[in-house]
Amino acid sequence: MENHSKFRVVARAVKHNGVAGEQFYRSSYRILDHIGEEIEAGNGTIDFIDVTSAYNEAFALGRERLREIASETIQ
Repeated sequence: MENHSKFRVVARAVKHNGVAGEQFYRSSYRILDHIGEEIEAGNGTIDFIDVTSAYNEAFALGRERLREIASETIQ
């Protein structure tokens, strides 16, 4: 069994430009193993006008996915 406490979530808010030139942020996360190799990545689908909300969503999505990975391994 792998030790998921050695995995970590890297959260980012990625800036995008809309069709009309408006800026928005979308969440992005990566889950890394104990040596820094990426084991999974994901992106949010909600457009945020502020960077903090996008970052918070990215971290929450990554942590939730890490919990799912841990529960899949235990079963």
